[in-house]
Amino acid sequence: MRTERRLTAEQQRAWALLAAVEDHPRVQEWLASSPAPHARSHVRWAAAAAVLITIGVVVTVAYLQLRPPHYETAIGEQRDVLLPDGSRITLNTDTAVTVRYADSARRIELERGEAVFSVKHDTKRPFDVAAGGALTRALGTEFNVDMRRDRISVSVIEGVVRVSAVGNTGTGEPPSIPALTKGRTAEMRRDDGQIAEITADLNRINAWRARRLEFSDTPLPDALAEFNRYSTTHVVIGTPELQSVRVSGVFSIGDTEAFLFSLREALGAQTLGNTDEIVLVREAKQD
Repeated sequence: MRTERRLTAEQQRAWALLAAVEDHPRVQEWLASSPAPHARSHVRWAAAAAVLITIGVVVTVAYLQLRPPHYETAIGEQRDVLLPDGSRITLNTDTAVTVRYADSARRIELERGEAVFSVKHDTKRPFDVAAGGALTRALGTEFNVDMRRDRISVSVIEGVVRVSAVGNTGTGEPPSIPALTKGRTAEMRRDDGQIAEITADLNRINAWRARRLEFSDTPLPDALAEFNRYSTTHVVIGTPELQSVRVSGVFSIGDTEAFLFSLREALGAQTLGNTDEIVLVREAKQD
């Protein structure tokens, strides 16, 4: 309503400006001396165009003021966002969030990707993170939300959060974990909204926040899936027997060459491909 009143006021001022332009003494003098029969009409059209431009600018400014803040990262990029109340969001690779703050609530919509939320305590304004059917509420804590194709994971780094499924999850009370504590993860399946509590992989979360990838006896397909999240060049397995191989190591995010070199050396493999896709292959052992 305030915006409508503001736009109306601006429109009134714009039309008043139009009248003032047309009635200005110099404009009247020019109109009187102009041989063009439609001079007055031209002035009106020019002034009307100025009015339309003014209204357009006002509408654009109002839209930008009302639109909730939106933040995102590209593949391989990370970003820290400081919120008005002192809370902080750390966005991982290929992540997007929209921030909606009001007098009685703080709500973040995680649209894709992964982020750590460091929340300032405020009992009057709960802090909610909505992510693909999972709703996480915290008053003062730090937690990680990771959206994958098949699941959503909420891991508590400090404090306590409540995780619940929202939307169409069948009849009865929606699945929830009322008190998820430090070092625990709530995993929600995206197909049916069921939630399970497991041990959190805080090492992985702390690693990506430090721009590292850490693998400890990790199946190669899982390691490649994690690496591919941070790179536009995807590494895929070309030799079936490599599916069962496990790898360990610490790598800097974005250092593709070092990662591939380590795989070649550790696995006795070769890498084939281009900038879009690299295939990891290993020749069969001769008897």
